Amino acid sequence: MNKKDLAFFKKILLQKKTELLNKVNNIQKELESDSDTVGDEIDTASINSEKEMYFELAANDKITLDAINEALAKIENGKYGKCACCNGAISIERLKAIPWGRYCIQCQEEAERPRK
Repeated sequence: MNKKDLAFFKKILLQKKTELLNKVNNIQKELESDSDTVGDEIDTASINSEKEMYFELAANDKITLDAINEALAKIENGKYGKCACCNGAISIERLKAIPWGRYCIQCQEEAERPRK
């Protein structure tokens, strides 16, 4: 992978990281404002349901943020674009779809294949 490609992917990863951090901050603000709300049982149930959804979203975003940070570290140490399983190259097309992807398509498919 050349320097131009690495710069391209680094820019995309940093943009996605900023987007996710802003989203998590907004979720935290939303949760804080909901805790000030007083209402009846239905309101409380609705707020609790929303909080549960926000926690789930935040957990998924945390996983993606961790993967983005790992990808950025790989760019810095020259290992970006290499599969974490087979150490083969991850295709540019796959990285364009999922810039924080850890595995080549073959290893990802193997990992997702149901075990018998």
